Amino acid sequence: MDVELRHLRVVCAVADAGSITRAAIGLGSTQPALTAAVQRIERAFGGTLFVRGRDGVFPTAFGECVLVRARAVLAAADTMHRDAARFLAEGEKRPVALGGIGGSMVVELADRLGDSGRGQAVSVTTEFSPLRLLDLVAGGQLDAAVVADYPGHRLPSAPGVASRPLATQPVFVAIAADHPAARRAEIDLADLAAERWVLGPSDGAGWPECFEEACAQAGFRPLVAHRSTELRPLQRLIAAGRAISPCQVTFPTSPGIAIRPLADDPLWMRYLIAWSTEGAFGAESDVLIAAAEAAYRSDTESSHPYRRWLERREQPARRAIG
Repeated sequence: MDVELRHLRVVCAVADAGSITRAAIGLGSTQPALTAAVQRIERAFGGTLFVRGRDGVFPTAFGECVLVRARAVLAAADTMHRDAARFLAEGEKRPVALGGIGGSMVVELADRLGDSGRGQAVSVTTEFSPLRLLDLVAGGQLDAAVVADYPGHRLPSAPGVASRPLATQPVFVAIAADHPAARRAEIDLADLAAERWVLGPSDGAGWPECFEEACAQAGFRPLVAHRSTELRPLQRLIAAGRAISPCQVTFPTSPGIAIRPLADDPLWMRYLIAWSTEGAFGAESDVLIAAAEAAYRSDTESSHPYRRWLERREQPARRAIG
């Protein structure tokens, strides 16, 4: 778990109240929920922040160290927000803030919104976790974000956030170009049971859990030999034949790597556009949705493996019509 400003505010509230119960009342929470939150924060910091005494809770020496820095960070954040509000009050437009789970789609979306004549700059933030992006939209740090979820792992709703599905697409597999399976148009997931895989860490929204569930349905448990979220090391591992990886249809092609669909499409992912109802698109969601749909089409049209997959799916329908 990454430590965020809201976690620092919890630490300071507990220290100021001297009691979990009193702090919970002030934060609009409950004692058990706040206790659990403090325990998660302590695990994230790697040390005990508070000890319980006869008269309440008290910071440890480590906790005092964290508190000093937490108060400084929060003070700086408050100053930043005040300065930003003053800047906006003087008539300047802030940039439209977009987020995305990575890849080129959010950049394509930023280009389209930047060319839409809104008269505002557009900034882009990428995150690995869709849940983190939803938190940023709900908190007002982002106006909109491209997110994804998976079968059996739908994204939860977030306060003040609306969303619209854009498309559902299959998950492909990236393998070395000289792998025997690369000669096939489609690969049966069960035929990859003995392979070594490279996966990213859990994104908190269902990946790679949904992939592991698909493997279980195919009769095996994947052997995860490597973990990586960085594109270049991932490509090197695959091209060298050291691992294979599930991938999006827009996974960048490169020498030594073949992108192939999985037979019978055992795994899918759904793209959505989410936006703050109080943000830049609260009253112009149609503009955002149209731009996001166009960005998705443009992004996927550049994928040769995906175009070939679509053509094969269309051929039976054409034969039936003929």
